[in-house]
Amino acid sequence: MYRNLLVPIDGSTLSEYSVPFAIEIARRARGRVHLLRALPESILTDIPVSLQASSRKLAQTHLEKLAAAYSTPDVPVTTDLRVGFPVEEILRASPKFDLVVMTTQGAGAISRWVLGSVTDKVIRMAPKPVLAIHPRPKATRAQAEATALRMFRDVCVPLDGSALSEKAIKELGQFEDGEATVHLVRVVARDAGTDALEMARDSLLDAASPVQARGVRVKSIVKQADNVAGAIADAAQKAGCGVIVMVTHGEGGPSRWLLGGVTDKVVRVGPLPVLVIRAGRPLWKDGKRPLTARR
Repeated sequence: MYRNLLVPIDGSTLSEYSVPFAIEIARRARGRVHLLRALPESILTDIPVSLQASSRKLAQTHLEKLAAAYSTPDVPVTTDLRVGFPVEEILRASPKFDLVVMTTQGAGAISRWVLGSVTDKVIRMAPKPVLAIHPRPKATRAQAEATALRMFRDVCVPLDGSALSEKAIKELGQFEDGEATVHLVRVVARDAGTDALEMARDSLLDAASPVQARGVRVKSIVKQADNVAGAIADAAQKAGCGVIVMVTHGEGGPSRWLLGGVTDKVVRVGPLPVLVIRAGRPLWKDGKRPLTARR
C-alpha cells in the first residue's frame, strides 16, 4: 500500500491541487504526506544576495502553512525546502517514498510543470509509481477533495493482453473498498475481426478473476478504435472513473505502450488522474535509477 507519499509543489495553487489526493490516499492507508519544494538555483542567483534569504524564508513559510492546513492526527504532513533543479531534487527524494503525487501543471504562463517538463521527466525517471493529476483552475479545496474520493469508487485499468500491462491489477489494492468497481478496458483495432474481439473479451475475463476473488466488482469493456489513448480516456470518462491505472509499457518491443506512446498520451489527454507504474523499476539496483540516466 502507498503509506508514505511525496508531493512536489512549486508554490502555485495549480501544483497544490494534488495535496487533497495525497491526503485521501494516506488517510486510507494510515500513512503520511511529505511536501517538497525545490527552488531552482537560477531563481536565487537572479536576485540580490540580500533578498535570497528572504526568498527562502517566504517559501518555507508557505510550505509550513500548507502543511498546517492539511495535517491531522491521522495524516501528518511534513515539509522539505531544497535548492536545486526540481526534477533532480524530486528524483533524489523519491526512493524513500511509496508514491509520488503531482499535478501536470504548475506556475507560469507556459508552465514549468507542463508535461514535457518536470512532471513528464519525473514520470519517466522516478523509481516509484507516479500519480499524475490534471489541476482544475479555480477549483476549491472541497472540490478537489470530492474529486479525490472518486478514485476509490470507479477505477479504470487498460490492458493490452500482456503480463506486463496486467501488473497494474496488482496495484489496485490501494483503491479497492466495499464500494469500488474496477473497469477493465481492452482496445483493439477498428477493423478487428470476430476472432480478435473474442480473444480480447476472453483476456479480460481471465484478468478479472483474481480481482473478483477479492470481492471487487469488475466490468469489462472492449472498444474498437485506432486511437488507443483516446479510446481509453473516453471509456474511463463514460464509466465515471476517478482514476486510470497503467504501466509504462505492455506488449511488443519497443512496445506501443512505452511512454511517448499510449501511456504518455493518456496522461496528456486528461482530465482524469493517471497512476503510472514503471514495469522496469525492479531491475534498478536498490530501487534507484542510476544518476547518470536521470540527466
